[in-house]
Amino acid sequence: MNKSIENIKNSVSKKIISLSSHGGDIRRVFMLGQELKMQNPDLNLIDLSLGNPDVEHPKEVDQALISLLGGNSTAKENPSHRYMDAAGLPEVRNYIASQLSISEGVSVVQDSVYLTVGAAGGLQILLRSFLDEGDEAIIFSPFFPEYVPYILNFDAVPVICPCDAQHKPNVEAFAKLITNKTKLVLLNSPNNPSGVVYPRDHLEKIFAVLNEKFKSTGQVIHVVSDEPYSRVIYKNEIFPNILPLYPFSWVVRSYSKDLCLAGERIGYIAWSESLLKQLPFIPNTFRNASRILGFVCAPRLMQSLIPHIYHERVDVDIYENRVSEFVDYLTKNGFNVVKPQAGFFVFPQSPIQDDRLFCDRLVSHGVLCVPGSGFGSPGYFRASLTQDISLIEEAARRIVDCARAA
Repeated sequence: MNKSIENIKNSVSKKIISLSSHGGDIRRVFMLGQELKMQNPDLNLIDLSLGNPDVEHPKEVDQALISLLGGNSTAKENPSHRYMDAAGLPEVRNYIASQLSISEGVSVVQDSVYLTVGAAGGLQILLRSFLDEGDEAIIFSPFFPEYVPYILNFDAVPVICPCDAQHKPNVEAFAKLITNKTKLVLLNSPNNPSGVVYPRDHLEKIFAVLNEKFKSTGQVIHVVSDEPYSRVIYKNEIFPNILPLYPFSWVVRSYSKDLCLAGERIGYIAWSESLLKQLPFIPNTFRNASRILGFVCAPRLMQSLIPHIYHERVDVDIYENRVSEFVDYLTKNGFNVVKPQAGFFVFPQSPIQDDRLFCDRLVSHGVLCVPGSGFGSPGYFRASLTQDISLIEEAARRIVDCARAA
């Protein structure tokens, strides 16, 4: 009987079991909260684990969907539910390209836009298209935990570069990590979990290193910029666009956060017209990658929605106010916190060195947060402020109480 059980367990892919050991802290903590609530429905638990946006999506989204499904738009726009070009509907790609050409300050054309199943789908397509076995991909800590298994899944090597105390890239450390196996650099700004926007001067220094490498050796190192929070920027903050700054750059965006459509899984990859001319085969490469990965194409109805709601946003002030209240309270009570510039995450330093132990202790105080170790930054923890302000204020008080008890 034991032998049979062992054989059944061994029938599962060893690689996926190995990959499952990476990047699972967020879901682990979230599922812990779900389990605790099932055991005790009256449990007073404040869940700050999962980055699931709660601000109401703009009413224009529903109005546009009703119009599309009701046949009130033109026949060309009215969505059927059939397959289309894996790259996405041509008229939608053309629309996005025209908008990006204005906002990014560089020419983007229809064939340099590829619609994807969310930002994660876009990242998978890019990594599958560029990474071979043994290639190296540089990521900056703190990083989105899924980056590590994403890279390992394609038999490439994640190389982690530290950031400074303000969660900005350490350019000197970055330059030393580049080898002849470096294939790409994966940026995440505005950053999850810190909420920090990488300054233009830091990006320019990173790109200068890469340009010098290309000039001296001919080595092409791609920059993939994961930007799901690029339109959830706080007032008075500036987000630098990378397409004009580096010739081998690829932008990945989605509508999960700026429109609160996380469950609809719609995003895109964009790159410059000049890069398309150097790599004219890349759209077909992406088509093949998406086919191999099983995506085939992004949801057609969500594609059709984009031109109707492209300029809409959720009320970012709600997130900014929550973050300010939370950070101010923790800071006044002795926590070291870098104030975010975008999004709804906060990444305080743990009051004890063992961040996992502190997050475990928080559970007994009725708060779920994610240890910073899962983001490549031990000694910190992430709080996702996707709750009503009253709950966030209460969570901050509980976190301070837990720190004092420690």
